[in-house]
Parts: sequence; structure tokens; C-alpha cells
Amino acid sequence: MTGGEPEDRRLVDNLLWLLARKSPIGFEKALCDDLEARLASVPGFKTVRVANNLAVRRTEPDGSRPKIVFAGHLDTVPEPKVELPVRVEAGKVYGRGSTDMKAGDAVMLSLLEDFNWSGSWAEPLFVFYEREEGPHLENGLETVFPEVPWVLEADLAIVPEPTEGTVEAGCVGTAQVEVTFNGRAAHSARPWLGLNAVTLAGDFLAKLHALEPEEVDVDGLVFREVLTVTLARGGVAANVVPDTFWINVNMRFAPGRDRKHVEATFRGLLADLPDGTAEFAVVDFAPSGDVDLSHPLLERLIQTGLEVRPKQAWTDVARFAASGVPAVNLGPGTPAQAHQDAEYAEVALLVECYGKLAGYLAKRP
Repeated sequence: MTGGEPEDRRLVDNLLWLLARKSPIGFEKALCDDLEARLASVPGFKTVRVANNLAVRRTEPDGSRPKIVFAGHLDTVPEPKVELPVRVEAGKVYGRGSTDMKAGDAVMLSLLEDFNWSGSWAEPLFVFYEREEGPHLENGLETVFPEVPWVLEADLAIVPEPTEGTVEAGCVGTAQVEVTFNGRAAHSARPWLGLNAVTLAGDFLAKLHALEPEEVDVDGLVFREVLTVTLARGGVAANVVPDTFWINVNMRFAPGRDRKHVEATFRGLLADLPDGTAEFAVVDFAPSGDVDLSHPLLERLIQTGLEVRPKQAWTDVARFAASGVPAVNLGPGTPAQAHQDAEYAEVALLVECYGKLAGYLAKRP
């Protein structure tokens, strides 16, 4: 443990507590069990559990105060091939999920356990949920929203995804698109008798390789639309012309664009191929999150001196916004550290983010 103020050490201890309980997607139960037990001892709060999701509110809420919900996911991506040991070193806390987003969960824990809510202008709600890193419809909030409807009574949602302590508005949408190229099998010694599905995909792959990010301005914030090949497979044997070649493309698209835009993009990219030789399917789709900087509670947050940036990733601000709750990203993690093999969160950002939120939530004189 490093030195510092008791509050600083408490934040680091919270993060270490979360990191010690590994929770790759699909295996959040043990962490959820321990967190539920821990929250049971927090005076003045009550917890509702649905599957491996926890929704928390005060036992005697003040209905006259605006409600703010803090929502953080418990899951991480799987451990790297060489497991990342949890440790504090040179002002950084290392561990899988440290930046995405257990540092944000640690801030939520400190707000829940240590902040003086009786002296705040805001009424707090908290949600810790599972399966954010997977398919859109398997996300734990899909279970929470219908089962715990008071979560959606919030006037503002703050999602502490990695933003380095800045406000990141909106979010890009994400689509997983499977593209299949159809050829005709033949002996590799006589390839002219077949049609090679792998080389058939060459022009399409070359287009993607050369494609520059498209910058899209939304209310003065610049989002980047990108297409990334993430998976590929094809062929049946070393001496057979492959008759199919399959790739997965992850497309990130700006706020204001939708599924029709994704489909039109792929129709355009594949338009030059002969009929029947290529097809695509959107197999997973998460809509973008709108940018709305005019909400009074958000304006108050920004006026505390916070920088505003676009969110160049998908987060559950989109899910809250689609359910009628304005939402924003604000967390202590570093976006560039998300999913890295040697992932870490900076202690200074952890402390700074908690301080900014606590200052925002404190009752004004």
C-alpha cells in the first residue's frame, strides 16, 4: 500500500478488494456475492439483487431531491495469457479490469459507503451489473430495468467508464457484422476449376485496410467511425481451394447513425462483387448514445470545471438514454489502458475523480 490521505488509501483499498475477486464475463457471481454481503452492512441503504446484479438505494429516500444513478459493470474481459498479478506499483494499481471498469466501481463504493448523502442535494441510486463486455442483449441492465423500475426514475445517470476524470458525452454505436464469401471447391493443383473464396475477399479487405476513420461532428464533438476486421476463418484442407471465407467486422458509428447506416455501408463495400459471391449479416447491434449537454444537472456538472470530450467507445449511456434517462460517462480509468495485457489504473486519477464527484454532489452553501 502506498502512502497518502486516509480517503486516498480507502479508494485504493476498494479497488484492490474488487481486483482480488476476479470476474471475467460470465463469472461475476462470486464478486456479486461478496459485494452483496459487504453492502448489507452499510447503514441507511438497502440492496435488491436480480441474478448477478445489485441495485442499491437509501432506506429513507428524499423524494424532493433529484435522483442520480451511478452504474458500473462488474465483469472484465478474460485474463491475458500470462495472468496479470494484482499490485500497487509507482502510483498505479495493476490488475485485469483495473481501468475498465473496477476503478469506477471503487469510486462508486466510496461514494456509497463514505459520502455524506444527508448533506447532498442529490438522491443516490447505484447499480452494479454483469455481462457488459458481451452481446448487447445479454447485458445485466436488460434484466435490471424491468425488474427494478425505480432505477429508471433517475434524473441523470453517471456511468464511471474510463474517461480520465473528464466528461465524455454520448458514445459510438457498435455492430458486429459477419461477412461470408462464397467460392467453389477444387484441387489446389487445378485452382482454375474452382473459385477461391479467400482471394475473392481480397478487394474488400484491401478497402478496409485503406479506409481512414471518418470524423463526424456532433454538437462540436468529433466522433470517429471505424471498421475493424476482428476474426477470420476459411478453408478445409491444405490442398483444397476454399469454397467459403468468413470474417467478422466490428463497426463503430457516430451518434445519430443507426442500423440502416451500417447495412448501407456494407452494401456499398460489397457492391463490386458478382451476385451470390458475398453476403453479410448484422449479428449484434448496440445503438449509439445521443449527445445532450443541455440537461440542467449535466450543465451543473460541467460547470465545476470538467473538460468535455466525445466517447469513442460504446457504453451503457446509450442504454440509459434509450430508456429515457440522460446519461454521461465520467470515470477514473484511462481509455487507452482498457483490455491491455498489463492494464492499470492511476491512483491520482482515482482520487481526483472521487473528489470531483464528491464536490459536485455536496450541498451548495
